[in-house]
Amino acid sequence: MCNQTEIKSNYSADVDPVKSYQEKCKVNYDFYNQVIDTKGKRKEIYTDIILPHSGNAFPVKKGQVIRFEQRPGLHNGRTQILDVQFVTPDLSQWSDHLNNGPIEGLNLKLFSGVWTQSKYMEKIATVVADEFPYELLDNKDTAHMFFAAHCCPEWIEMTHGAEANVNSCHENFIHGFSRIPAVQAIKDPEERKRIVQFFADKNDINIFQGNRFGQDENGMTRCFLSPSPAVPDGTGVEFYAEKDCYVVVSNCPYADQALPFPEAEPNPVYVSVEDTGIAPYSNNHLNINHGWENKIYDRIFSKDVTAKPMV
Repeated sequence: MCNQTEIKSNYSADVDPVKSYQEKCKVNYDFYNQVIDTKGKRKEIYTDIILPHSGNAFPVKKGQVIRFEQRPGLHNGRTQILDVQFVTPDLSQWSDHLNNGPIEGLNLKLFSGVWTQSKYMEKIATVVADEFPYELLDNKDTAHMFFAAHCCPEWIEMTHGAEANVNSCHENFIHGFSRIPAVQAIKDPEERKRIVQFFADKNDINIFQGNRFGQDENGMTRCFLSPSPAVPDGTGVEFYAEKDCYVVVSNCPYADQALPFPEAEPNPVYVSVEDTGIAPYSNNHLNINHGWENKIYDRIFSKDVTAKPMV
């Protein structure tokens, strides 16, 4: 009979794997402050608008910044929630919730990175401006920018019935991803739909959406969403592109989430892309070997991986 080792369940940073991951991903503040200091001196590449009940894909080259700006005073006075994804032009890398959580936490703020999926795990973008007025939020633990799911046709019909008949964020992402040239180049229409659905189904970065994480009455950790306060005109969030990418955006049909869905009236959000003149300082922020895939397969398949028949 073996003796059980007594293990205390108290938290220890020394043995927390997530803490060790974060320690290896410290922010290069000197570099990103240089990027921030280019504000007002950048070269404008283009401007655009993300319209209500629509999705779009905005091309951004490495070293450029994309800005999402609220101008509620021009419309109905309400803040507009956006859902945002990043993908490389060849569709090989995308913003990944799984890798972002351990490194950046559940929320993003100034200097937070956006990381791509395993096999690559590279930084695709970094937050270089977060002008949201946090003091207007109802709780010190509330933020406005986080990786999470987005509304889909199933959710909308489940809660509001088929007659709701308004694009969900999922449909807006289908709209946006369908505009990427690499997607349009797929000749087989069914394969094109499959690829678009694959990306539209990914978790995204919600911005301008009040949220906090905490435990409910059953002790389950959940995300609590709250209405976004009316922000001043000109309030924006900016992402610096670490790679050439498309930034795919949904104008959320819940608007500022202050009214029930059928009554919500989304606003346009103003988009601009500018060149900072500063190239990314690295294309391998973790300084690791990304060519591991064949080695892993060799190791796995050197063992017996034959499935036993079901009886």
